Amino acid sequence: MKRILALTCMLLLLAAGAAVAEDAQLTVVLATDMHYLSPSLTDYGERFMNTVYAADGKTIHYSPQICRAFVRDMLRQRPDAVILSGDLTLNGAPVSHQEFATMLKELAEAGIPVLTMPGNHDVGGQAYSFGPNGVIGFPAATNSGFLEIYEPFGFAGALSRDGSSLSYIAKLSEDVWAVMLDVNANGKPGLVRAETLVWLEKQLQAAQAAGVTVIGVSHQNLLPHNKYFTQGVMISQPQKLQALYRQYGVRLNLSGHTHMQHITAREDTVEIVTSSMVLSPCYYGVITLDGGQLKTYGAVPVDVEGWARETGETNPDLLDFRRYDEEFYREVVRRKVTATVAGLEIPEEDKQRMIDFGVELSVRDFAGIRGGLGDAGGMALWEKYLPNSVFTYYLKGAVTDGLWDMNRYDFTGRQ
Repeated sequence: MKRILALTCMLLLLAAGAAVAEDAQLTVVLATDMHYLSPSLTDYGERFMNTVYAADGKTIHYSPQICRAFVRDMLRQRPDAVILSGDLTLNGAPVSHQEFATMLKELAEAGIPVLTMPGNHDVGGQAYSFGPNGVIGFPAATNSGFLEIYEPFGFAGALSRDGSSLSYIAKLSEDVWAVMLDVNANGKPGLVRAETLVWLEKQLQAAQAAGVTVIGVSHQNLLPHNKYFTQGVMISQPQKLQALYRQYGVRLNLSGHTHMQHITAREDTVEIVTSSMVLSPCYYGVITLDGGQLKTYGAVPVDVEGWARETGETNPDLLDFRRYDEEFYREVVRRKVTATVAGLEIPEEDKQRMIDFGVELSVRDFAGIRGGLGDAGGMALWEKYLPNSVFTYYLKGAVTDGLWDMNRYDFTGRQ
């Protein structure tokens, strides 16, 4: 039965891909860091919620609802392809992968191609559940287990597949390909293996000869997005990959991993990091192309409220989700910032200014909003009282980013 379903999905994807090729205009959706957690793995009790509040602000307790709302959005918008760039699950639990893949089948059955890749949370290591008996650990999905579940979503219809990782080339249209570059299921997490680079260069040579536009996709970042934080965030030793992309004219890389909304450029390469789909404002990115030429990018929030109303939800958090989600994120950040400054023997007024500044900048940074920060002296207080704090360095990197909107980009130069 599983093989029949996989074959059905593959045929649907191939048929959808052929239809795309006839149209010069292309719309591609990129979503990342869904961190789906099966409801069967938690009792949503105090221990679980304490863990959620101790994390980085992801609304994990509503990840199933957010993911279902995203599927609803895609069925309504009908993009030419949906790319999911890793961390599909919170901790790689096989049941979470299976349930998430079941959602994706709705898109495949509607003729919408879905391309997947593993993130660092999806394969290997330890998964866990929360219940009356505490936190219970068990093995996360293996590389082969991930591939078996997601074979219909990108892998089966690939133009080419790398033999040393789960990387592959996906055909989005006759003149647009996507490099789905896996650096998490290759035996050396975070690193592009030498064998993968050899394979990739052959694919880029073929694309160049065919006059095809290539979009890079990775989980970890290709370029730095905060100069103080690159270790564990970027692809390890990215110089060779960067050079390949420059040599073969790959102008755009799409990634996630950092959970923040950010755009940066180096020489001829633009990298867009779309924020985590389960962290306020719960964005996915929409990329448009025309005749194989990149046109625009825009970040769009998942319409959780619309899904909630349509399905008869009565939970007030879901019916007013954008408000709830931002307030939840602010509360998580405020707890962390307050704990950071708690031991300082400084005037209470200065401490409160530091807290307010840290919270507001974090909210704006992860939402890709620049400008209008108000209290310019807040940064000075962090540098004065906690010059060597990790959080101070994060704030410094965010402040020096420039005051422009990271939620949209015009590749034609009409910024």
